[in-house]
Amino acid sequence: MHPKQASETDFSQDGFLDEKLRVRQPREGFRSGHDAVLLAAASDPPQGGHIIELGSGAGVASLCFAARRKDAQITGLEIDPKMLALAQNNAEANDLGARVHFKLADISGPFNDMHLVANSYDEVIANPPFYKLGHVPELENDIKARALIGTEGTLDTWVKCAAALAKARGYVTFIHRADALAQLLTVMQKRLGDLHVLPVLPKPHKAATRVLIRGRRDARAPVTLLPPLVLQDMEGQPSPAAESVLRHGAALAFAEAGG
Repeated sequence: MHPKQASETDFSQDGFLDEKLRVRQPREGFRSGHDAVLLAAASDPPQGGHIIELGSGAGVASLCFAARRKDAQITGLEIDPKMLALAQNNAEANDLGARVHFKLADISGPFNDMHLVANSYDEVIANPPFYKLGHVPELENDIKARALIGTEGTLDTWVKCAAALAKARGYVTFIHRADALAQLLTVMQKRLGDLHVLPVLPKPHKAATRVLIRGRRDARAPVTLLPPLVLQDMEGQPSPAAESVLRHGAALAFAEAGG
């Protein structure tokens, strides 16, 4: 028996930023959505800056960032060679290949094995594995499992890598489940300061389901809790704030906040 060969029916063409981007993604396995767009909207490096994404998958967050910041460059790190090739093809298909590059790398391995220059990026962004092994049903798809399920030390490893890549006074931004906030703060405060927390609510009066946390190397300012981003109104229609970010590519408000 030969392994099943991927065909075009195994992929979808998904629109982002009001169809300004068309991104090819696998129908099975890890698929990016709103989280990737929000993560891209949280980054605001200086003019001509260079940021790096940990765990870039099909490249959605990196491409959304590049579409908004036409002056900047982004590098995406991805452990899976097939997803890496898919991401680079997506960059070329959207005419972003000159400013968006993807590199094969294992974030959990030795830093030197990534062949990257430490402390050289204006900002590091990441959407790390959301769940712990044993806390969700077993996943048949290896790529999806690797993208969604981490171990006890996964979050610390990702933050450590991010801090090693960020410049002095550079930023690190993560998106995660809201119920992981306490762990995120504990891990990030070891290496970052001036943490700004942006809760993301599905509707008014609903509990947050996601949080974006943006911190800074070599900063000592305390944690700031920002007003939440509400995605939909009570009738289920997109809020003006969500529309501006998810459809029109606006930056999130706290992208300019920092100490």
